[in-house]
Amino acid sequence: MRKIWGSKKIRTVALYILVVLLAISVIGTVAIASGESGVIKNAILISWDGVQRDHLRELLETGSLPNLKGLIEEGTIVEIDVTHKTDTKAGHAQMLTGYGPEVTGVYSNSVYQPIPKGYTIFERLEEAFGKDGIATIMITGKGGNLGSKGPSSEEPLITELSRKQLEKKGVSRDQVLERLKKVFGDDNVGRAIISIITEAPSKALKKLSSGFLKSPEGMKVKRRLAMQSHRGEPFYNAKPAIDLFQGDKARPADEVGKLALDSLDQYGKGRFFAFFHFSDPDHAGHKYGENSREYSDAIIAADKWLGRIVQKLKELGVYEETRIYVTSDHGFDEGKTSHSMAPYVFLATNDPEIKRRGDQRDIVPTLLARMGFDISKVDPPLLGRLLTEPEKPW
Repeated sequence: MRKIWGSKKIRTVALYILVVLLAISVIGTVAIASGESGVIKNAILISWDGVQRDHLRELLETGSLPNLKGLIEEGTIVEIDVTHKTDTKAGHAQMLTGYGPEVTGVYSNSVYQPIPKGYTIFERLEEAFGKDGIATIMITGKGGNLGSKGPSSEEPLITELSRKQLEKKGVSRDQVLERLKKVFGDDNVGRAIISIITEAPSKALKKLSSGFLKSPEGMKVKRRLAMQSHRGEPFYNAKPAIDLFQGDKARPADEVGKLALDSLDQYGKGRFFAFFHFSDPDHAGHKYGENSREYSDAIIAADKWLGRIVQKLKELGVYEETRIYVTSDHGFDEGKTSHSMAPYVFLATNDPEIKRRGDQRDIVPTLLARMGFDISKVDPPLLGRLLTEPEKPW
């Protein structure tokens, strides 16, 4: 045995084999997904909240979005459809997990719960690469709809305005809370109850004391309150796993953009995944309408920040190893100030491996696979298909 291992050549081969085996064991669940032509180091997912696909197309055609156009020229733009309630909570829950509301429990802005622990892309990547192996970043321009606040208590249930309205009608806060507790139980009294009180304070006790909650309409209210009331906002469970979380506050594009650049200064030299959310298009659409100049200006403002993010990556020397994906949580109703039926969005990227259009639930598995994550190991299984795969023939 001494003679064999005394050979320098054999020792070199043995050492090489040992290093390979060690590397395989360290990689664990992180592996190059089959069909992928290389793994990317960094990814940035950007949400332009409430951007309608056709409106975006018009702005691209008029040259109003030069930075998005530059991104597309390096990669592509594809159509993405939304197959759930077209609002902020449901859209971002699916965009950042790959699961629909039947898994996340986030059905809409009014019916939701914390996404189950471990289901977001942030947590998947942290688990795969290790806490020191990747930095995860989440910066948002809205509060509650992408929020992380935990279970609500009785105290914030009735706002000062609500309290004054109730007092004018001769209905005390304690009376309402006592009646609500009898109907829903102590643990099921949540923020959604404000809607009953503030919309019709004089009828609040009458509704609760009559057969209202036993009627079909009342049962819907009860189910809605029971689902959302006390458990917390969608990203309550995910927040502790995210290295840099700057959410729970409404922010204009300029503030989100500056925070985004600061986060890249802080984490851009290592492996990272970042999510940046610009809410301005949605706010402008609700206030002025989808066909308004203000709506276009808000999208143009988001494009300017895209350009600054790209420039920052180039300054840091990491642009070539970073893929950027720009999408939206939902579209906007044509010419209206609503998005009740607005499932048409997009995915624009500098990633040339994106090959086809798809569903919003395809985004997370695609990003995970592009970053080297073996999505076959995800539990529960991700039902989305990789956008890097070609269209399947009939």
